[in-house]
Amino acid sequence: MPDAEVLFVAHHGSNTSTCKELLEAITPETAVISVGYNTYGHPTQKVLDRLAKYEITVLRTDTDGEITIAAGEGENAMAKPSFGKKETPLDYGALVKNLRDKGPKKLYLLWGEEDYLLADFVSRLRAACVGTEGDEFNAKRIDSPAPAANDIAEALDAMPFFGDRTFVELRGFDVNKCRDERTTALFADIPDWCTVVITLPTGMEPDGRLSFIKQLKSAGKAVNFTAQTGTPLNNWIARRFEANGKRIDRDAVDRLVFLSGDLMNRLIPEIAKICGYVPGDRVTAQDVEKLAHHIPEANAFQMTEEIARRNYDGAAAKLAELFAEDAEPVEIMGVIGWQVRQLYAAKIAEKSGRGVPFLMEILGTSSEYRARKIAETAAKFSLPALTNGVRLCAECAMKPRENGAITDAEAIKEFLIRFAMESRRA
Repeated sequence: MPDAEVLFVAHHGSNTSTCKELLEAITPETAVISVGYNTYGHPTQKVLDRLAKYEITVLRTDTDGEITIAAGEGENAMAKPSFGKKETPLDYGALVKNLRDKGPKKLYLLWGEEDYLLADFVSRLRAACVGTEGDEFNAKRIDSPAPAANDIAEALDAMPFFGDRTFVELRGFDVNKCRDERTTALFADIPDWCTVVITLPTGMEPDGRLSFIKQLKSAGKAVNFTAQTGTPLNNWIARRFEANGKRIDRDAVDRLVFLSGDLMNRLIPEIAKICGYVPGDRVTAQDVEKLAHHIPEANAFQMTEEIARRNYDGAAAKLAELFAEDAEPVEIMGVIGWQVRQLYAAKIAEKSGRGVPFLMEILGTSSEYRARKIAETAAKFSLPALTNGVRLCAECAMKPRENGAITDAEAIKEFLIRFAMESRRA
């Protein structure tokens, strides 16, 4: 029997789904288990242990999400988890240049997590339409998830007063729930002198399947303000420090983004705080480590780092910091589970002989620093340890529902203890 790249494990990983003879005959590199929440214990620990014994990487739909199988020759043949949709980074410079060179369009649909740039672009649009000074006559703003058709019509129909254009901002408009025919008809006939800007509520994305969303996108310009990454973000951070009379080292920039995230509105107060406390004109990675706020994702990663170092007191301290964020236990476990799965993916990359660029691809990140740190930590764990870690995450997520005698917080603490023990044993 020929060797196999990928084994599809039968019956959701039940006890009879694999055997020693099969694994030795086909020697698969990766095993894929299609499984969801169940009360049968699938996949069984017996099967997971057997796969780990033969150093077969395991991908599971209940913990890894959608799994992509690419058919091909050699390195082109592979199975990998899909860690969510990778957004195309926004080229904000090109967006601003287009506005400057070609002027404002009649309609904009704006959303996204980078609200600093979104707000900046709305300000630029307003300035391009009615100037930088306050304009009570030619600029209108409606704050409502469901604006009344009459209010929209009144704003759109208003002629420019001592100006060339009018500017109408519909802030927080829940376009996905709009079913009013009169409202939708208004956006099909926007006057030539008017620019309408629709900004969605925080965290909302337009549902491209809806006819109204298709109408808005075809009539104007839709922009997803994704988080900035790489050189544009790093340069922006450096400029913010320079404006405060500080020079920041390159590794310190990477560390700041790693610890505090890549959202600009979150970074602005951190930069101000660091500039206020660092006495000299140079900011180092050590300064950032000491002063910057650590987002939950960073604390979760550092917790796994401490487990890898067998510094269990340090791991417990990082877990305490996660609880101190006042997040719901389910959110905390989600962050921890995400981190463990990233380490598992890094182990897959390591076992397959692929480097950091491949890991960046499967993690959906453009940060070489982040991918490298995850790879370095994953290298300190064995494959069975991380396999068990993924399993324990799934068990922790299910345990509170199966046993009302244990709280979510207690389940997370139990996970930490068991993961530490499994990592030490493996």
